[in-house]
Amino acid sequence: MKQWVYKYEGEEAFRDFVMAQALEDKSPLLVQVNCGKISKEIFEEIQSVLNRVLPRSHVVGMSSVVQTCCNNILFKEIVFSITYFEKSRIDIYEKSLNGHMLADMEDVIGGLKRSLKKETKGILLLTNAVEFNVEALIERSNEVMPEIPIFGGIASDVEPFEHFVVFSKSEIYEKEGMVAVLFHGEALNINCGHFFDWEPIGREFVVTKANGRYLEELDGKPLVDIYGKYFGPMTKEKMLHVAIRHPLIRQTPKGPLARAMLRWEGDRGFFTGHFKEGDKVQIGFGHYRRMMERYEMIPDVYTDLPLEVVWFYVCASYLYGYSDIMKNSSEYFKNPNQFFGMLTFGEITHYQKNNCFLNFSLTRVALTEDMDARAEIADKVNIVVDSRDQLLANLSTLVASSTHEIVQLNRHLEEEVRKRTRELAHLNASLERRIALEVKKNREKDKMLFHQSKFAAMGEMINNIAHQWRQPLNIIALVMQDLSLKSKIGNLTPDAVEFAENKIQNTLKYLSDTIDDFRNFASKGEDYTHPGAFEVCNTVRDALRLVSIVLEDERIKLKLSLPEKDAFVSGSPNDLKQILLNLIYNAIDVLKERKVKNPEIGVQVRYNNKINIIVRDNAGGIDSAVLEKIFEPYFTTKHQSRGTGLGLYMSKMIAEKRLNGKISAHNTSHGAAFWIELPFKA
Repeated sequence: MKQWVYKYEGEEAFRDFVMAQALEDKSPLLVQVNCGKISKEIFEEIQSVLNRVLPRSHVVGMSSVVQTCCNNILFKEIVFSITYFEKSRIDIYEKSLNGHMLADMEDVIGGLKRSLKKETKGILLLTNAVEFNVEALIERSNEVMPEIPIFGGIASDVEPFEHFVVFSKSEIYEKEGMVAVLFHGEALNINCGHFFDWEPIGREFVVTKANGRYLEELDGKPLVDIYGKYFGPMTKEKMLHVAIRHPLIRQTPKGPLARAMLRWEGDRGFFTGHFKEGDKVQIGFGHYRRMMERYEMIPDVYTDLPLEVVWFYVCASYLYGYSDIMKNSSEYFKNPNQFFGMLTFGEITHYQKNNCFLNFSLTRVALTEDMDARAEIADKVNIVVDSRDQLLANLSTLVASSTHEIVQLNRHLEEEVRKRTRELAHLNASLERRIALEVKKNREKDKMLFHQSKFAAMGEMINNIAHQWRQPLNIIALVMQDLSLKSKIGNLTPDAVEFAENKIQNTLKYLSDTIDDFRNFASKGEDYTHPGAFEVCNTVRDALRLVSIVLEDERIKLKLSLPEKDAFVSGSPNDLKQILLNLIYNAIDVLKERKVKNPEIGVQVRYNNKINIIVRDNAGGIDSAVLEKIFEPYFTTKHQSRGTGLGLYMSKMIAEKRLNGKISAHNTSHGAAFWIELPFKA
């Protein structure tokens, strides 16, 4: 087996090259064409020249962003890889894809299976498929022929990613198609491998809205907003530009897996692979230090690997900031004719006895007909790492390690919240059973009912606190990372330290205030013989702060109207908070249930001869048939798993018995309004 890598510069020069290497009489020859000049006329010219100069050769080619030749990286050129197989045979299978996914996939699988021989050792598959699901095809191949390695990839193009072309000796697939080369031979050995050097950064997001290869929402927020949070306002062009550099990565049993966005449609992205709702993903970036460390691995990997030729199919994302790493890596190979590569928008390789469809990877295929053959590898290459490379390497290491710590912390916090929530759920269930028994004996045992209602609100707020803490914790981590980075690069000033200290102190105060809010609400043992007094407006603000994160997450607008001067009421502020929380959570539930467009909750305080607190929503109101029953115990319109019917009953009891006031409800033109009337403190 022998290979020649040739930069095409016209038929006459190519004919001279073929004669000089005595290629016209060699068979079988496989010509792979890496074409950076993307036009039908160029593809037709290549076909004609190869048919005239090497009429017995097998041809497979595709559009590619970058060409490699003699350890150089080229753009908008045409490069041939001509491989001579002395002891093996080659077959070509190709198919135009007509847009019928299942039918096309079974046709392709069936065609490949019929082309297999007893001594088939592997399949090179090149395609320009975008709509056709290549990932599903590869998964299907593992069911039918998992023992046959499949390798190759999807054709590439520069932004805006509109021209993906593959071709054979006789066909040009401008619309979707694929060309497969099947290799047969007892002496032939094929070895596949790959590297994945993209690192997930930041928090984990949950896929909340996806349909196959279309992804729209993460954590209930539009995908464009997630990217916009980190990279600024997004346009369609910028979204594609950013996504090809920063993919979405999810963890799988076989390791991290990235997916490339091919286009942006309205408010959703179309990706090379599929997503499922519930998947956890993170935004990724190229781990520069890990890429640089591959230099040291090259001699170890290739010294003992049987090979006569090596083909690389590398994700086009390496072009954006990492092409110098590819160039430096090629310096290790003394015989550049042994190596040939293409840039792809999706890579196919064989890994752990299965075929895999990857993105953002560097895949390689080593072929040989002589198990004693080895690549000619330089023991040491003097690669000069400039200050930019070193800075990127340090930053990638810092971001990766910090992200790991943040993710672990978030997972720990989430597990703690789940644990506490389970404990509270168990406690609530136990309380409900006990209360049901006691109510049958005596419905005047109000103390048990008061505590049950408060525990329900506490369960809601524990989730709020966990949610409110995440961003401040991230802020502290980022400030510490910034200090560490400035220290390492010698740019740590007293002003920077003072700024970081103030930022951390303010953030810690926010965390402390959050806990104080919860502790004050959760406190027990108030003395109602001498209840004291509290300020109404301040208490309303405190209650709203406890549910602010829920309102923000559900995108519910809050309208607050308070008088300039506060007023005092006899009693405990926690009693009024509990009434307000019951009313607001009820409003949130009904706004969500009815999917109200532009949902709003209004809270107003005004004075006349009494203190009046009004809580309104725009959810359409309460059914008139049940309006008079809503304050009765155990009456609820919610599903059993979401309500006990005690919230409004408890609110009525608290208003009347503890605050010496009253509460009523009526419908407005937009929704329901609850009216709390309290006396001024004498």
